[in-house]
Amino acid sequence: MTFRWFKRYAPRSLYARAALILLLPVITIQLVVSVVFLQRHFEGVTEQMTRGVGLEIIHILQQIEQAPDAETALARAQPLAHDLRLDLTLPSDRAIRGDMRRFYDFSGRALIRTLRDSVPGVTGIDLDTNDKTVTTTINTPKGLLRVDLARSRVTASNPHQLLVLMMGVSLLMTIIAYLFLKNQLRPIARLAHAAEAFGKGRTLPYRPGGATEVRAAGSAFLDMRNRIERQIEQRTLMLSGVSHDLRTPLTRMRLGLSMIEDEEAADLLSDVKEMEQMLDTFLNFARADALDDPVEVDPALLL
Repeated sequence: MTFRWFKRYAPRSLYARAALILLLPVITIQLVVSVVFLQRHFEGVTEQMTRGVGLEIIHILQQIEQAPDAETALARAQPLAHDLRLDLTLPSDRAIRGDMRRFYDFSGRALIRTLRDSVPGVTGIDLDTNDKTVTTTINTPKGLLRVDLARSRVTASNPHQLLVLMMGVSLLMTIIAYLFLKNQLRPIARLAHAAEAFGKGRTLPYRPGGATEVRAAGSAFLDMRNRIERQIEQRTLMLSGVSHDLRTPLTRMRLGLSMIEDEEAADLLSDVKEMEQMLDTFLNFARADALDDPVEVDPALLL
């Protein structure tokens, strides 16, 4: 299995790749913790709180069943419901058919499931009309009972606080790690800049820094640059010696030919001058004089 398709979309710069290596695990951990741990945790809390409310509703249903009529049942259940922070309507004029919740309400699934398992006779549960209220209707011997209670009683309050804290700490640690990583990558960028400048014939001041491996690479670059500079210097000295050795016999030949009055001597003298020009051109090219001292020019003048 190859990852050529991934290389096409991967960032090219070192900073971008380092940032990707740094951020990808953090984002993955955030998603795993948010989806798996938090969902299961808050569903478990919701189930426990809903079971407690279910026991309270069952106790109220027992009081209603023991009453002789609906008015007496409501009179007995109202003080108890008030203490339990429940709103009762008996009889209710409209039954809730089916369960209603918003599609993103994940804890609502656990609430509906647990409340139906805990309380018999539930006709429906409404979590969609008002997201801060739980409304349910229950069949009783005295009529249809409607129960309204605050959603905070059956769902963990402020679940976003843990997410905000987790995201804030992760963002802070990411910024700190990025600054540290940027400081570690700066010596590599300096080394690349010095190597690129030396490849173009310019020598920039460079001192190894950073981690041990980067320092080793920087020291190796300095050693290589010094060896190349010594080699260039030795080549220049050698070419200077060759130039002196070749110019002397050519000068003698030119003087000797200039003293001869002959048509063939003129041709030979022309050949000697041509050889001197070729020698000068070769030496100038070998010394790379044109690359040692860059000169600013106007591109428009070259056209």
